[in-house]
Amino acid sequence: MGISADQAPAAPDFDDSAWAVRDANGSMADVPDEDERDKGEQGSDTSDKGPRIEVNGQSIHPHGPQRFAWFRLHARLAQNHGPVALYLELPVSQNTSMAISSTGPGVDVYANGKPVPPNGPHGDNPQGYQQISRIYDLNVPPSETSLVLVVRTLYIPFGPSAYTSLFASRKLLLGNRGDLESALELWSAHGLFERLPRLVNSILLLVLALFLLALYFTQRGHIEYLWLALHELVQAPIGFVDLAGSSARLDQFWYAATVLQLILISAYFYFEFLISFLSLRRRWYILLLRYTSPILAGVAPTLLLVGHGPKVIGVVLAFVFLGSLVWLIGWTLFVFITLVAATVKRNFEAGLLLIPLVLSIVGMVEPVVTAGMSDFGGHEYHSPLTIQAGPIPIHFASIADSVGIFVIVLIIFVRFLRIQRNQERVSSELAAARSVQELMIPQEKLETPGFEVDSIYNPANEVGGDFFHVETTKDGGLLVVIGDVAGKGLKAAMNVSMLMGALRRTPDRSPSKILESLNRVLVGSDSFTTCQAAWFGANGELVLSNAGHLPPYLNSQEITLPGGLPLGVLADNTYEDVRLYLHPGDRILLMSDGVVEARAGSGELFGFDRVHNLSNQSAFYIADAAKAFGQEDDITVLTVRRMAEAMAA
Repeated sequence: MGISADQAPAAPDFDDSAWAVRDANGSMADVPDEDERDKGEQGSDTSDKGPRIEVNGQSIHPHGPQRFAWFRLHARLAQNHGPVALYLELPVSQNTSMAISSTGPGVDVYANGKPVPPNGPHGDNPQGYQQISRIYDLNVPPSETSLVLVVRTLYIPFGPSAYTSLFASRKLLLGNRGDLESALELWSAHGLFERLPRLVNSILLLVLALFLLALYFTQRGHIEYLWLALHELVQAPIGFVDLAGSSARLDQFWYAATVLQLILISAYFYFEFLISFLSLRRRWYILLLRYTSPILAGVAPTLLLVGHGPKVIGVVLAFVFLGSLVWLIGWTLFVFITLVAATVKRNFEAGLLLIPLVLSIVGMVEPVVTAGMSDFGGHEYHSPLTIQAGPIPIHFASIADSVGIFVIVLIIFVRFLRIQRNQERVSSELAAARSVQELMIPQEKLETPGFEVDSIYNPANEVGGDFFHVETTKDGGLLVVIGDVAGKGLKAAMNVSMLMGALRRTPDRSPSKILESLNRVLVGSDSFTTCQAAWFGANGELVLSNAGHLPPYLNSQEITLPGGLPLGVLADNTYEDVRLYLHPGDRILLMSDGVVEARAGSGELFGFDRVHNLSNQSAFYIADAAKAFGQEDDITVLTVRRMAEAMAA
């Protein structure tokens, strides 16, 4: 072997008798560099003193600045031999996203002075793709029995890619193409087995992401499921991209750009997941990481533009990579400090998330250390953290990925059980509130001598915010109160219970006084209620008082009432009574705003015109029509008709 900057060593008749003979089964000793030795002998100045030529105003070496390490092998072939091929086998790289290559730079092969292109994917340009084991058809005629095989690589004097360890990481086999193809198939199968655990993890990540998306759409209040699903969805393709890159199916720049971009995007999604998952406050460092994250999106585009654009692209790339590196450092500190702090506060789920994170860091460092020991040791080093399952090696990085999937599934299961328990508790509380509400709101038709009362109550949810109260008075009259508490759920139900209790306790029978009494009950409750009170006298007298409620209807005609503030808005508010007279057969319609605010799928409201047209119908008919139109709020309809018997009495 020797060092040269020209093409002369590729010729079969090149005189290599003065070259050093080396064993190609391991690392080799250094070959003396004649150019460097000559420069040293001429003085302390180690600059190139050889002949130079002028090119574009610059003085350069006539053979170019790049030198190569040449390896020459002389072989004697049998007479009338068959097709001869060369097989250069590389070790199978470890199962990592950005594969750690221990093979150094690529090689060029010459057979009897002729360059030999490799077979396999992209054999016309193998330098643009990750190195793989390849077969070279030497095309030596059967009549030629002498073979000079030359392998050339870049001259790198030291480091893990030094020329002295070229064959320590390669097997060189010369023979029949069929036999060599069998060896190549075994190597390919070994590479697939090497990456099989990661591919399985990628499929599991995809399934987990789809499950999380389904969980998010069924539980819209938990946005952490969406961020985690996006994180897993971006992580899933990395295993397949790694397989394409390591088998020379994907350009090295595209390979590196794709994997880096996916990793950075998944890191951002994990950042958002952690904020939602732990319900973190929007502090300055969170906002800083969030608003500087767009720089991550520029990594892949600028990396792909290198070599295809102006020199300024290199400056932009340096800026983007530096900014992304600073962002990743901030992300790492944020994630670890946040999870550790939450774990110290006895957050069980945060403690679980720390486990795969630590294991993933070990999994990323382990192949780097293993590859480094293999490069510098001159032989393949097997990590003690790798488990061999038959022909499939399970590396620590794959174990960390599997633990991460298991932890996420465990957290989802625990959270699902907790949410289920909370929902059951809320459902039982709502059922209890509904039972109380049913006791307070009349379910059966009351005996109302002189009046026919028809009522219907359809809550939009398990418990509603509407209420009504019907009570006969000692003087033969009838007291009716209808109202609508703002809001829904338990809070509205509690206010309804409070108002119904106050109604039953108040001695007042004047509608305005009743509203003033209820107003005092609600002041300070951080809620308001529209309400309407009506007193029907046995002699046909009708007294109405309104607190922001919908106006009633008398025989299909809307009754104009003075405006009044809803209950609970202003303390010591007063309300005005309006007096009317009912003839026998006259009918009063009272209702909540759930009737007019019923909305169809097209967005059209039920509206006052439809209420006017249906105002002579029964309470059940009006409520059913609004519900069928598109109920969105509680619906309460109540009608009171003065009977002829009341006039006779």
